[in-house]
Amino acid sequence: MAPAPQPSLLDKVALLPVAGNAILAILYNLITRPIASGSRPVDAFRDAMFSAMRSFLSSIDTPIEQWSASTTEAEYLAVAKKQGFAPDTEVLASGVKLHRLGVKNPQYTILYLHGGGFNLPAMNGHFEWLLDVINDLSPHASVGVVFLSYTLSPKGQYPLQLQQATESLQWLITKQNISPSKIIIGGDSAGGNLSMAVLSHVLHPHPEVPKLELKEPLAGALLICPWVHFEPSDDGVDRNQHSDLVTPVAAKRWSANYMGNAKLDNYTQAADADEKWFSGLDKVVRDVLVYGGGGEVLIDSIKLFGAKLKRAHSKAELVVLPKAAHIDMIIDKSFGYKGKAEGTQLIESWMSAAIS
Repeated sequence: MAPAPQPSLLDKVALLPVAGNAILAILYNLITRPIASGSRPVDAFRDAMFSAMRSFLSSIDTPIEQWSASTTEAEYLAVAKKQGFAPDTEVLASGVKLHRLGVKNPQYTILYLHGGGFNLPAMNGHFEWLLDVINDLSPHASVGVVFLSYTLSPKGQYPLQLQQATESLQWLITKQNISPSKIIIGGDSAGGNLSMAVLSHVLHPHPEVPKLELKEPLAGALLICPWVHFEPSDDGVDRNQHSDLVTPVAAKRWSANYMGNAKLDNYTQAADADEKWFSGLDKVVRDVLVYGGGGEVLIDSIKLFGAKLKRAHSKAELVVLPKAAHIDMIIDKSFGYKGKAEGTQLIESWMSAAIS
């Protein structure tokens, strides 16, 4: 395991111009929005905030990026305090932590793997959004979430996170006695990548990860804006460069930290896998949803990946919401938007069918 990067004093001082550039990006965006052309977010606030995030992510390095962020556990505890529920965290044999949301013994359990390029912790928006989903699904069935706090890169590198996600699923099945048919595995962005990697591991056991055998298929797999091709270089990058928050520069840094010296493969680059790689997926998971935003830079690889899954699995769906940005419904919760995003409605509709 690589040591966690520590920012130097010079790194911390360098944060000032980075922050200044992000502020300038907001001002420039607000001034030019009325005359801008091409794909842009639907409202001025998102547009300005996305421009700041693009500026920040493209000009910062890993030590200061992680130093300036929170932690998954801190965000979980903060949301628990805000929402008034008692934190409930399990520590597995490897030391990795699982945070619970919702009831402890639900009818269905979501094993959730968060995004952030494998480099960034979960946001408050992850937990707030999942709590809303649990509440909205309650008329159909009781649903709980087990939220994996995997080791961030570059401190942990591939395939460590796959080992931790597999351990978590194994723990749910063997230690919590939850039937696979009552489990939905899912995640956003890097978490979508990791969710698909777990399914691939069941199909094709990874030589460095303990084997996982399922006696029956999982109830579902929810892949939200999955990061299934690490360095976006297709037409979607240019087409959506002003309507999304992700940048190729950030993606390249994050993927390099995650992979270390390992080589790209079908577990990490699902969009590049041969269609035969997914053969038999229907024996591993009953229903699959691949969700993407038409306004995100990753959309072309998501559509390519989703089309392959649909040909391999009769109950795999690909839904692309026009103009939506990367993980838009989770970002909206972090921004404080109160209404239910259209993407959330689509996902909840799919989930209610998957658990009925």
